[in-house]
Amino acid sequence: MFELTAAPIDTVALTGRLSSPEAGALTIFEGRVRNHHLGRSVTKLEYEAFDEMAQPEGDAIISETERLYPGTHVLCVHRTGTLQIGEAAVWIGVASAHRQSGYAASRYVIEEIKRRLPIWKKEHHPSGAAEWVNCTVDETAKHKPTDYYARQTSLPEVGTTGQARLAAARVLVVGVGGLGCPAALYLTGAGVGRLTLVDGGCVELSNLHRQILFTTAEVGAPKALASAARLRLHNPAIEIIAHEGELTASNARTLVAGQSIVLDCTDNFATRFVLHDTCLALDVPLVSAAVHRFEGTLDVFRRGIGGCLHCLTLGRTAAELDTVGNCAGGPVFGPVVGVLGVMQAAEAIKLLLGHEGEAAHQTRLLNLLDGSQLMIERPPRPECPVCTALDKLKAMTPSRCEESSLFIRASDLTALGPTAQMVYIPEPGEVAPPAMIVVAPHDLLRLRELATIGPLVLTCHYGVRSAALARLLRAEGLHNVFAQIDSA
Repeated sequence: MFELTAAPIDTVALTGRLSSPEAGALTIFEGRVRNHHLGRSVTKLEYEAFDEMAQPEGDAIISETERLYPGTHVLCVHRTGTLQIGEAAVWIGVASAHRQSGYAASRYVIEEIKRRLPIWKKEHHPSGAAEWVNCTVDETAKHKPTDYYARQTSLPEVGTTGQARLAAARVLVVGVGGLGCPAALYLTGAGVGRLTLVDGGCVELSNLHRQILFTTAEVGAPKALASAARLRLHNPAIEIIAHEGELTASNARTLVAGQSIVLDCTDNFATRFVLHDTCLALDVPLVSAAVHRFEGTLDVFRRGIGGCLHCLTLGRTAAELDTVGNCAGGPVFGPVVGVLGVMQAAEAIKLLLGHEGEAAHQTRLLNLLDGSQLMIERPPRPECPVCTALDKLKAMTPSRCEESSLFIRASDLTALGPTAQMVYIPEPGEVAPPAMIVVAPHDLLRLRELATIGPLVLTCHYGVRSAALARLLRAEGLHNVFAQIDSA
């Protein structure tokens, strides 16, 4: 609960409101008025709040905190009006089962209040002068970018110009798990201007041996929210956005559009293909890593440079690929994802600085069990249905291939009319479902012919091949081609 009050804060009464037999810890924070600020004497303070905005924003902060630290009950009161030296300006109480989550929740509330709450502070000085000051000025004064990035900007490959490029960059990290945690941490430290974190999962105890942004206090919390909170403490000078939810075919374009670079830190190939194809269509560089047990791979995908993800996976099902690259619930050596995540951050930073290197057309294989590392060429394959149509992909614009119109659900198929055709795109050796037209993924000529008859709905077992082919046909101007995103 969040409250604004013009009356002096009654700390005893507030503590009593949090009393609970289930709470093993009661954490109290009091922010008091002091007699100095930034080297100047202060005689009193005035706080003014825009109630219509401050109250809902305060409520949102408390709600976020209780979700971020499950099992906590939070009460926060902020004074308004004139306060004398020594009076409490902010009071935060957290009732929790254990002290660790109480400490963490209290810190989160005060940091978010300073960052987000529309409350203004006026300082009165002994001379009689008074001035409005920024409530977060202490933080900004302590963290000067010139000091924070000094060791980095001293590198001739970075310098002040390179640091400015990083500050202007927008980076999307999809998946804040074993790969995404170290990658996001080093991107934050490097000073990228805006970092967006996408993850729909919650912190689990079995994550903690490799997901370094979380502690036991965040078990059960949304990963996106918890990681953003941790990273803001690491570098308060950059913008960090938490997107609580998975990347899907319906939101991928919105999330990727406008980004300088994207990091694929996901743990399944269904999401990986959607992200890869979206980045390829929008011409956004993608740094992708996959891990299994003691081994991992690293790729940098750029349109027209080297082969794409489809070139690497021709003839293999998503299930087969996930036995190599899916660490969701499977055994994994923690340092492997740590090393690969740091390497992803390094490749992303180098790209932003203009130092591409050889990674854009090679696959790097890493084995931490025997310490081996191998770089292999990744040329485009002539039979790849995506690389063979790069010229068409380059011509794609949002108006010609909108994700929102490309995908269709089974429940909406009747709206296409009686001439609509269902076409199944099989994996090699797969038996297609009955009552469907079956077309091999490389037979674009046959698909074009069918599209001239009426609306064409492509589907496949995992939704990956059908989506890629639907995008290619849309790029040719065949606007009546769709990809089904669920089964009937």
